[in-house]
Amino acid sequence: MRPMFFRKALASLLLLTACLASRAGEPPGLIVDFDASNPPLMYAGKPGAAGLYPLLVAKACERAGIAVTLRAVSWRMALQELRGGSAAAGGIIKTASREKLFDFSQPLFTERVVMAYPRAGGQAYRRLEDLNGKRVGVMAGWSYGDAFDQARKDGKFAAFDGDSDQQNLQQLKLGRLDVVLGIREPLQLALREGGHHGFALSAEALSANHSYLAINKHSQQQALLTRFDLALEGMRKDGSYDKLVRDFLSARGGD
Repeated sequence: MRPMFFRKALASLLLLTACLASRAGEPPGLIVDFDASNPPLMYAGKPGAAGLYPLLVAKACERAGIAVTLRAVSWRMALQELRGGSAAAGGIIKTASREKLFDFSQPLFTERVVMAYPRAGGQAYRRLEDLNGKRVGVMAGWSYGDAFDQARKDGKFAAFDGDSDQQNLQQLKLGRLDVVLGIREPLQLALREGGHHGFALSAEALSANHSYLAINKHSQQQALLTRFDLALEGMRKDGSYDKLVRDFLSARGGD
């Protein structure tokens, strides 16, 4: 009896050890960094990250059965941790250079980049070429698409990095910038909350870029990303994605 008992106990122990070993090689979940200063899309909340992007990521992960930690950090830090593979990044734009380093989810949202400028300046901004020779306020670490990034690299205009829309709008108010670029919903919110009444927003978007969840190619989290995509696709098919986005933006006056 006792040898049989010990053999069964040993077999159970070996099976448990094998299961734990296989799980040890798998990422336990996702740590996702978001920009702490881009409301209402993503910002620092209590606790962790808040906004549309963290909400979308949390809902998709819940549906996919993925444990997730949502963090609000500076965008510079988010990109640094994404490059180092210690965290994923939510609300990031896909560019040719980034595709070499990161794997991207299905699109989270479509960001429409618009331009804020003084009404009394006598010039309306509509196209990328309108920025030539101007002082342009942008968000540090952000990409506004390959065309903008190339024009910046070519020195078509002088781009100044800020850490928030409010900071850039204040520089515009002080006359240190000619125009500020931003995503429509956050820029509208910053104008409203900052009491900036002398600025206009471009009627047409300078560009429309999908935002994504991205992981480092060396993070070994591709299986989690696939599960995330399936959950996000399911949300789009059953209408819960559209309802979530519509309700969120309507509650904040963004529709």
